[in-house]
Amino acid sequence: MLVQHDIPGLSDLRDDTSAGRLLVRSFMRAQLGLSLMCLTFALAVTASYPVIAAMAPAVTRIMVAGVPLTLIVLGFAFYPVFLAVGWFYNRHARQLEARFTALVDPVNRRTDV
Repeated sequence: MLVQHDIPGLSDLRDDTSAGRLLVRSFMRAQLGLSLMCLTFALAVTASYPVIAAMAPAVTRIMVAGVPLTLIVLGFAFYPVFLAVGWFYNRHARQLEARFTALVDPVNRRTDV
């Protein structure tokens, strides 16, 4: 049976206890993992086009409306990818923060669990 003082909460963060430090480290580690995952995906997508262009030089000679395809891809195609990565990061960072807040906020904690 859990007693109220056995459940980590805001007092652990405020008093800088080992449980509070563990909670904060865990939260920061989750944020770092999310950041690195989004960064890795964005870099992989960004780096894939130069690799494709180097492996297939014919791609660099394609013209669309008098403009090289390379400039079109570099100028326009990556922005939707970056917007999607930003949206994904923002959504998941909010979820992480909501979980952390629900974990340590005694006001919102359900007592019937």
